[in-house]
Amino acid sequence: GGGDGGGQRRSGTKMGGLNTEQWLASLETFTGAFYKKFPDVELRGILIYLTARFRDGESSELGVLRSLIKTAGGYGFVDYDSTASLSELQLDGRCGSRLLKRETSSFGVVDNINRKASQHLRAVLQGGDLGVMMILLLSQMRLKILYTKAGSGTEHVKVIGNTYDDCEAVLCLLLEFLSDSSDDQVTGSSTKEKFAASMPSLEDLHTKYGLDAAVAWMLCRPLIRKSMFFKDDNKLAGNASQKVMPAFLERFAASPDMTKSCEKLLPQGAWKNITQAMFQAFYSLSIYDILCPEERYNIEIGRLKKEVERLTVLQKGGDAARGQMSALAAAAAAAGASANEVRLATTFTLVHREELDRLKRNVDQLNKDFQRQQKRCKFVTSMLESQKEDLIRSGGSDGTFASAFMTFCIYPRCFLSPEDSLFCAQFIKVLHRMRLPGFSTIELIDNIVNAATGSLYSMTEDEAGNLAIFFNEIWKSVNSWRYDNDAFSTELKGSPGSKLSKAYAEANSIGDHSITDGITHDDFKSIYTQWHNIIGVSSIGCFTSSEYMHTRAALIVLSRIVLVYPTQPKVGDKILKSLSSLQSDDNPRPDIRATAQGYYSQLTKARDEGMWKEENIAVTRARQEKEKAKAEERKKNLALQHENMKKESEAITREIGDGGRYGRDRRDDRGRPDDRGRAWGADPRAHLQRAPPMNVSAPVFTPKVGAQRELGFADRREHDRRGGGQERDVYVPPNRRDGPVTRRQEEGRGERRKRSRS
Repeated sequence: GGGDGGGQRRSGTKMGGLNTEQWLASLETFTGAFYKKFPDVELRGILIYLTARFRDGESSELGVLRSLIKTAGGYGFVDYDSTASLSELQLDGRCGSRLLKRETSSFGVVDNINRKASQHLRAVLQGGDLGVMMILLLSQMRLKILYTKAGSGTEHVKVIGNTYDDCEAVLCLLLEFLSDSSDDQVTGSSTKEKFAASMPSLEDLHTKYGLDAAVAWMLCRPLIRKSMFFKDDNKLAGNASQKVMPAFLERFAASPDMTKSCEKLLPQGAWKNITQAMFQAFYSLSIYDILCPEERYNIEIGRLKKEVERLTVLQKGGDAARGQMSALAAAAAAAGASANEVRLATTFTLVHREELDRLKRNVDQLNKDFQRQQKRCKFVTSMLESQKEDLIRSGGSDGTFASAFMTFCIYPRCFLSPEDSLFCAQFIKVLHRMRLPGFSTIELIDNIVNAATGSLYSMTEDEAGNLAIFFNEIWKSVNSWRYDNDAFSTELKGSPGSKLSKAYAEANSIGDHSITDGITHDDFKSIYTQWHNIIGVSSIGCFTSSEYMHTRAALIVLSRIVLVYPTQPKVGDKILKSLSSLQSDDNPRPDIRATAQGYYSQLTKARDEGMWKEENIAVTRARQEKEKAKAEERKKNLALQHENMKKESEAITREIGDGGRYGRDRRDDRGRPDDRGRAWGADPRAHLQRAPPMNVSAPVFTPKVGAQRELGFADRREHDRRGGGQERDVYVPPNRRDGPVTRRQEEGRGERRKRSRS
């Protein structure tokens, strides 16, 4: 980041500010790789420098800290390029244990970790409160990026959004790294204890450091969860005798002091609609506590077991391993490996042994993690059931709870990270399944739809990705209730979630039965259509907007929910039509054009596979027939083009022949003996007498010694003797250094060789 010339600092971004300069990107990569390779090198200096830069509100070196944690710290599995790029597999992995997250982050490809480098980096960050200091500075920098840079008017809104997203991602990465206690048994120290000693209280984070409630809870959540599940964790770990909570957790445990601190996090009016029990339960728990990805655990355990079996067979050798060794050898050879590398690839080496041991350990650990998380989810469900009466006030059916819960709980936390967005969606589902009195699921979803469609015009790319993850989970349930009568009857009908407040029922012209008994399926269909249209209108408005971020955010959200929205053809056709201008070559934004083309393909595929559930059957059949006719027409056109190309090729061949002889077809001489009794093609030198003459107009050069010589002839005098333009009979045999040899001389030598052999 330094530079010369009057102390001016080199810019870290390219012109326009959208991409990092090559020198800085290389420096980021080098820094992480260097400290991973050489963990004993002094590290505190560079971290203090980064802290000073963050204190000044400078975000250009965020990538250096990110690279240190990912590469030297071994935490690349926590990071992501963008929330929009996360697959369903990766999202499932993020709901589970740390090992499941590691195994699914790169689709089974696990990076080698330098444990010594990771421990050294964590120890330096823990010393002198340096790590927590950086966390607080990054939390404050988020607001500086939004309001300082946006107020200057010199930064493009996309640049501001990207910087904000990078800051948020590095903050989550650093928090995860500092609060991870998985190496405590190896190092013999308590990571949580050191983290708690440096972390300010929840009240101080909000009042002294100016952090909003959602971020303050996010920073304290590892310690709050540790105190909440202290007894349960000790029981699972076999330390049931330790019943007294450590002193370092007391500040973060549920207590009257904690309740008093929480009151300062929200406006006084908010507490009229939200209870302390609901507020603390929502912000204390994580996705790990309420959702166990059973299917993903089983899939990953099965995959690792297959790898164990493969390496075990290779280790034993024999007939069973031959097929596998052949496949490994073929793969190595196809990759351009040498003979030695192919041999090593088919031999059970020390690397294979280490990999086999790692896989066995991971299978055992994943089984333990699976069982542990199942118990945790059951424990949390029972805990919430026991607090059922305290989660919502008795008079909460007036419709104010849904609005307050969305404003102060769901909306602030949903945008923080992919895990938080998944938690918000699953927490709503948990409360709905509990049939919590006063919890109107319909009114809450109505608030979600209105807030989500409005926020499309004021969010960054990663926030759009988080919103898409959250909305996709919610809309899956909404779709199921709309198009599956059985699902509506068992999950929604007659439940507290289906009951409406009087104000909402009157505003939407729904009868009084919805207040006492809940809405009917026909009522829900009407509400669904209303929500569906609101999302469509907002999305099309973003597509037609001249602001880059509006269009980008809408494409990110709609691409994620393409399998569940749209389902009504009227809105779907309008969305397809609005995408035309974005896909045009006239669009000056290539990334928008590419994303729009990708979404268009996804949307048409979803439509053709029957995702537009309300499309008329006759319309569907007509479109299918039309597309079938177009496919047949394309097939005919391709066949016609192929036939035309074939005819043109044959015509060219007839016109120029094989290009070998002037005025004669060499194919006529195929097999005919020459004047020496040999067939054509038997000796390449026999063709030289009939070869076309070289260019007589070739350039002339003057050597440093000697006369002028024309290029293309071995001997100038021979060329003159033949008149310059006649067919020459001179050639230079390969590897001859004694000058040109005539054909007659070569024939004489050939006859002498024959006589000597006879």
